[in-house]
Order: sequence, then C-alpha cells, then structure tokens
Amino acid sequence: MAIDFTEYFEKYEAIVAEVDAVFTKFETEMGDLVKCGKGCSDCCHALFDITLAEAIYINHKFNENFSGLERSQVLERADKADRQIHKLKRKVYKATQEGRPANEILNEVARARVRCPMLGDDNLCAMYEFRPITCRLYGVPTSIGGEAHTCSLAGFKGGEKYPTVNMDIIIDRLINIGKDVQKGVDSRFKELGNMLLPLSMALVTEYDEHYLGVKGVEAPKPKKAAQTGTTFTGSKPTPQEIVAPGAAPKDDACSSCTEDKSSCSSCDIKTVVLGGE
Repeated sequence: MAIDFTEYFEKYEAIVAEVDAVFTKFETEMGDLVKCGKGCSDCCHALFDITLAEAIYINHKFNENFSGLERSQVLERADKADRQIHKLKRKVYKATQEGRPANEILNEVARARVRCPMLGDDNLCAMYEFRPITCRLYGVPTSIGGEAHTCSLAGFKGGEKYPTVNMDIIIDRLINIGKDVQKGVDSRFKELGNMLLPLSMALVTEYDEHYLGVKGVEAPKPKKAAQTGTTFTGSKPTPQEIVAPGAAPKDDACSSCTEDKSSCSSCDIKTVVLGGE
C-alpha cells in the first residue's frame, strides 16, 4: 500500500515558495550581482546533501515525470555520482583517522566536483522545476553554521556586507517535516527525520513501508537492486542501512577500498555531510 505524503509535500512546497520569493527579491534589488542564468551549471557540480522531506518529494516528482530511456540515463548518472561520493567519503574518513585538520579536510571536500545526475547533455537541469532548495539559493549569499557562502561566479565580494539567507533555519524546518514523516508513518527508526543524503541516492530509493521502517511491516533482507535494462548496478539503500545522516550506499566502491574489513562499521557511522560553497 502506497504511503500518502500529500500533507508533507504541501509543507515542503510552502518552504520552496518562500525560498523562491527570497531569491526573486535578490534578483530585483541586486540584479547586477546575481549572475545566475540559463546554461550556467556551476551549482550542478557542488557537493551537498538533502533532507528526507526533499528526497521523498524529488523522488516522487522524478517517478511521475521520467520513464523509458530518459529515466534510465538519469539512473545511470545517479549511480556514477553515488560511487564518486562514496569514494570521497571514504577518503575523508581516512584523512580524519590520519589526524588531518578538520578545516583542511572540509576545504578539500568543498573543492571536489561531482556532476549532478539531473544535469543533461545540454547543460540544463532536467528537473529544474523540482530542484532542491540549495540549488534555488546557490547564487546569493547564504550562511551555514555562522559562515558565509556564495557562488564564486556571482558579483558579491568578500569583506562586503550583504543580506544573507540563514540556511540553518531552512534546514531545521525541512528536518522538522522529516520528523513529521517519521511520526506520521509510525517508523521504528527514531533518527529517520534527521536523515541527509545525496540527490543521486534520493533518485534511486523507493520510499516504501520497508525503507521508512513502518512498524508492523517486516523488513526484507538487504539485496542488490534489480537491473533496469541499463548499466545501472547501484544498490538501493535498505532500512538496515539507515544508520547515519548522509550514509553512502554499499556498492562496488567497497571492493576498491584500501581499508581492512574491521574498519567498515566505523566508516559507515562516521560519515560527513557534504556542503558546497
């Protein structure tokens, strides 16, 4: 039986409307500094995670609007992006184990580039109308954890004071919707609402009773995703894998890891939330 997410989607869309209004205000009042335009895809290579509410919403819209060859091509790109992100997170974990400074590691992550699976060959977003909130605000000054960020291609200059969007407040509101989902479906996963994951993983996940941990529904044994008729071979995350925000899927990237098996559990737990500048 499909879960009805309508009330959560309405809450999410209300936040999207507010965010779009804020961006429009920047364009109206500081149009010479906002450089976003058709064909610019700088934000489409930034690394960031999305909340559960966004993931379910975007997944729903993807399933509604994509089929056939176009869908298969997106899933192939999502699989490729997942593998890149998974390897990067393992690299980050290894760096923390070596004692490298946190700022050095985070700066390295911020410089990493992974192509968004929704970015088409024409350099346009195939799902622009339903893009994540981070994408909607990428070209204007934002604050995350008290630190200011902005697109490197924008006209906003360092050292100057500008109106800034507090992303922490927006993320808290999105996480609260995720918590509402957790309570609404009566999930046995207490931290489900706090979950963060890459867009690429959100596209290939099936947000059903098993994944969301609905009480009374027996969880299936983990298994690899079925072939889709393309080269997509990534494994869908299962309920048992919801162990930490941003946890990467267990796929073939594990076989290329240089760590021994004893480090696997620590690697899965000590993941990081990726955030582009």
